[in-house]
Amino acid sequence: MPCLECGDVARDITLRYCENCGATMPTPPPGARRTAARPALASEKLAAPARIVQPGDDTDVQPAVAPAGHVAREPERTETEESRGPPYDGPIWLAHVPAHSPSVLGVGLLAVALVLSILPFFADVGPFWSLVTLTGGWLVVARELRAVDQRHALVDWVPDSLLHPAVPALYAVVVAALAIRMLGVGVTPVLWAGGAALIGFDQYRKVYVGEDGWSRFFDPRQLRVGLAPVALAGVALCLLSLFLSWEPGATSATARGPIPSGLPQLRVMDQTPASSDVVYNLLDMPHDAGWDQPLSVFVALLLFGVLGLMALRPEVPRPEALRFAPLGVLVVCLAWLIFNGVLSWGPVLFLVGLVATGFVSVYGSLSFSREA
Repeated sequence: MPCLECGDVARDITLRYCENCGATMPTPPPGARRTAARPALASEKLAAPARIVQPGDDTDVQPAVAPAGHVAREPERTETEESRGPPYDGPIWLAHVPAHSPSVLGVGLLAVALVLSILPFFADVGPFWSLVTLTGGWLVVARELRAVDQRHALVDWVPDSLLHPAVPALYAVVVAALAIRMLGVGVTPVLWAGGAALIGFDQYRKVYVGEDGWSRFFDPRQLRVGLAPVALAGVALCLLSLFLSWEPGATSATARGPIPSGLPQLRVMDQTPASSDVVYNLLDMPHDAGWDQPLSVFVALLLFGVLGLMALRPEVPRPEALRFAPLGVLVVCLAWLIFNGVLSWGPVLFLVGLVATGFVSVYGSLSFSREA
């Protein structure tokens, strides 16, 4: 109800005096109820200034003023959604993995395998290759997080020079060799096989395939041309021989142990002990296998390198001295065999595979020199 003196509209129509000028207010209509009146806040006065209507204004509609308690939150929600990025629509098993990367999950499986290898009843790869696995996995995780602009204090300070595409490619080859070395029945072999498979599959798509990938240098189909399958079979035979025993076999008397003695009236049955039973040792790997010899993983990586050189595309330029690299690798492998091998099935099969690979390498070096 407006004041008759100053025209101020009172919030409470039952007021007897004007709040602005103090003049007597008109009598309220009968049945009017008192409304809750509160003084206007300073923020409300600043937020909703009075509009002065000019005589020539075309509209008399006042702009709608938002209530004092209303806060516009829609821009904040929009900004938050934009900062989070598009929703994830990939595989469910990668939903909670950092960067949604299979390589990060593979590195996690390898880390679990290394932690379990601290216990005495789990197999391990040794302190050196454990350190190599952790260091390379840390660089791979840093590269995967940086590729999707995710930040983490553990990897943010890694320089870009250490995140070259060659790092995950070499790391995939190393963990593949270690996974082959860990083949067997148990928890850690499964973790090693799963981690190496995830890393190899993911880095094949990211590092090998594409115009800027390593596929412009290497072609695995080259291993099916000419005598390359012979070298491939030789390397496979060398790796297989590392699972066999590389120590001279024990005699039957030594294996069975001393025969117990007793009274002359007692006769001892000469039974086969459980340790020499075929079923008992079916899943038991030998403790003197080729993988247990020093530098066995390094030798396996050198054999992988020979296959990599054979898989080079013919049109890729290469230095002339590179054609002697497979021969140098074979000499190193032969010296390792002489130093660690004995007359048993493991070293003999390794020598056969090494001879087959060496024959193909020598033939390839001679043919390369003729073409040059």
